[in-house]
Amino acid sequence: MALIMETPANIEDLIKNANCKHCWKTRFSALEELRKYDCQQSRDVITRLALHDKVFKVKEEAVRVTQAFGITKNGKPISLGKKDTGFKAKDFTKLFLRVKREKKIEVFNLEIFKAGFKEVNPEMYDVMSFDKGSKFDSWIENSFTGLPKK
Repeated sequence: MALIMETPANIEDLIKNANCKHCWKTRFSALEELRKYDCQQSRDVITRLALHDKVFKVKEEAVRVTQAFGITKNGKPISLGKKDTGFKAKDFTKLFLRVKREKKIEVFNLEIFKAGFKEVNPEMYDVMSFDKGSKFDSWIENSFTGLPKK
């Protein structure tokens, strides 16, 4: 595939989509489009995704693109490193307790809880729904039942 050596006409939309924290698929599709263009703006966005995205699939693909473009950080090629969502167990506990309190959940209801989770922290919801995949619902339920009691 030949690179286009100019800025795409829709660069603002691509940058906006690449910054979308609540949908990894939007970021991934923006990355797929940006990889076709070798301009400074696309290089900057791709580098940021390679260094800082919390969804491993997006980060992995962005690292591949930086390697193909020859982009470096401090003179060294950008490498993938280990998989890390960027969230700690206490982050989940705090968020789950907040959702439980704000939604006044006494008896666990998955749909109500998921809606509250997505409303309170859409980025964490997006990252964990990708990371857990088909086990996302059971992870939520297990985490909720494991919350500290008053």
